[in-house]
Amino acid sequence: MTDRRPIKISINALGGQGGGVLAGWIVKVAERAGYIAQLTSVPGVAQRTGATIYYIELFPEELSAARNAAPVLALMPAPGDVDIVLACEIMEAGRAMMRGFVTDKTMLIASSHRVYAISEKIKLGDGRQDAADIIDAAERTAGGFILADMEAAAAAAGAVISAVMFGVLAGSGALPISRNMFEDVIRASGRSVDENLGGFANGFEAALRKSANGAPQSKPAPGGAAAAVQKLLTRMNNEIPGRAQFIVKEGVKKLVDYQDIKYADLYLDRLARICAIDKENAGDRRDWKLTCDVARHLALWMAFEDTIRVADLKTRASRFARFRIDVRADEGQIVHVSEYMHPRIEEICDLMPAWLGEKVLSTPALRSGLSVFFKKGRRIPTTKLRGFLLLNFIGSLKFLRRGSLRYKIEDVRINDWLQTIESVAREDYALACEIAGLQRLIKGYGDTHARGIGNYQTLLSLLDDIKLQAAPADTLASLKIAALADEDGVALGTAIGRLQPGRKAA
Repeated sequence: MTDRRPIKISINALGGQGGGVLAGWIVKVAERAGYIAQLTSVPGVAQRTGATIYYIELFPEELSAARNAAPVLALMPAPGDVDIVLACEIMEAGRAMMRGFVTDKTMLIASSHRVYAISEKIKLGDGRQDAADIIDAAERTAGGFILADMEAAAAAAGAVISAVMFGVLAGSGALPISRNMFEDVIRASGRSVDENLGGFANGFEAALRKSANGAPQSKPAPGGAAAAVQKLLTRMNNEIPGRAQFIVKEGVKKLVDYQDIKYADLYLDRLARICAIDKENAGDRRDWKLTCDVARHLALWMAFEDTIRVADLKTRASRFARFRIDVRADEGQIVHVSEYMHPRIEEICDLMPAWLGEKVLSTPALRSGLSVFFKKGRRIPTTKLRGFLLLNFIGSLKFLRRGSLRYKIEDVRINDWLQTIESVAREDYALACEIAGLQRLIKGYGDTHARGIGNYQTLLSLLDDIKLQAAPADTLASLKIAALADEDGVALGTAIGRLQPGRKAA
């Protein structure tokens, strides 16, 4: 950048990230520093709440006066001619590179966090795009690259991400403007000044470190684990190999939160069976893959989403606090939340004692009679007392879970799954690991859960045929991918048809 041409800045931001605020701050600090500033914006379509490009050009007033002519400034960024790109989310950095805005003369500043696109969220499996390729391309393409988790840095300061981005820009040295001028602009805004200055400071420090790993680390919460939980962690340390302990620790935490200490202890009991197989057959293998895979998927399966779990999550204080942050509610403003719920008769019976739930589902008269009350969905206002108390009461019924029909069903399924893994592991270790991963098919509740269970049972029924293939583990892996490809089962039916030519696709 020289004093003979404008400084060209592109900001790629999503709706709600304060891209307009950031652009306005940059314009104000530039004007304080003696630049002529022009700002334009091009709003995007409704993708991840809308992506907008803000474009700024800065030209020194002094040079304009010396020439006795106003500068001619562009309204849009041009490929190969942008000095600074600020991306408020890592995929937006990828978009900027695809459009040619990033060259070896560009300072690229990007937040490493993700805001997932609708196309990523609707996948039955893991539809997330991998950001590693974008980071690698940025390191090779940009003249300067600063990557940090600016969303986390903003949350740590109680600020918005635009304040952190503003701080990173100041700390990067890409603009010849002092830190004090940047901070004065935030103070002059008069809104959430202390929080935004805190976010600015976090961003400034991240830029000075030129970190590629993220925002400043948050301090650990004071205090240790409760005595009962500590016993579980001690048992984990004694029984579980070090490589798997991180996953197992997260599983223990999840299941204590989901049910209680005793339930997490059952998790360790079940996992010990798999760990024993890994110890017996380790040989030169030290990755403990089967233990790690089962630890992850067992914790997820044991924390199945029944009506009690859904009600519990929907009435947590942290959820309401997150809503207030998401909608940028000021202190004193009222935020209303209404939940749309449409439980089926199956979900109602899941809550019942096992004997009663089975009786209702197997008796047509009882089933049809109760179904009348659940034909229509209903909206439950959880920010009003009647709605909150209803769901809070259902969420408090954890003590009934072990006697419920749903628990009985899932307990049988989990034990059968573990027994299958144990029996297969002694013959084909890789195939056993793939069977552990079948739990990926089982998620959610209602129709989603029923569809996942159906696919899971279909693949298990094909196990004998799969074992006859040249590469059984690869065959099962491809069938899992097919099962997650679409809701209608077309891809899975086609894959099964190739495995069993005489069998019709479902």
